Amino acid sequence: MKSIVSEIRNEVGKNESHRLRFDGYIPSVIYGKQMNNLPIKIAKKDIDSLIRNHGENGIIQVDIGGENYTVLIKEVQRDPVTKDIIHLDMQKVSYDQMINVKVPIVLTGKHYVEKSGIILQQQLTELEIECFAGNIPQKLEFDISNFAIGDILKVADMEFGEEFHIVQDPQSVIASIATVEKTVDEVVEE
Repeated sequence: MKSIVSEIRNEVGKNESHRLRFDGYIPSVIYGKQMNNLPIKIAKKDIDSLIRNHGENGIIQVDIGGENYTVLIKEVQRDPVTKDIIHLDMQKVSYDQMINVKVPIVLTGKHYVEKSGIILQQQLTELEIECFAGNIPQKLEFDISNFAIGDILKVADMEFGEEFHIVQDPQSVIASIATVEKTVDEVVEE
């Protein structure tokens, strides 16, 4: 299991958060049932490494002064311009607890589909599922290499094991294949 070390934040607020970021920390919070919100700070380099190597979802151990918390990263807030992480929300969980989590959708075989004049339109990039905290998949993959113009991939079309339940509407469109329509200017020129 991935593990990071953190410290309690004694002061909270916008000015303190800016100071923490300047000093190389990410202000964060751990929350959960039967506990008060716990404001913490984590070294930016540790968070960047964790997310780069393991993604934004999944269970991690947070060590706060020798006490370990099993948490799920619920939200990663990023600066809109630099895309740097500016805050983390983490939920305390146990492995036998059912939770809702969003998992990234990865479409493989795109290069076979995206040929001249063919466009892949991906409407959903993540799917909300319900599963035990210990069974969170890192991503959900689907091969679209055999898709043709007009094909649509819906949530109901994806096949999964029984490790989790899909929360989203089964008729939600994940992706569709379309062609580039001629513009009015091109039609007039012909």
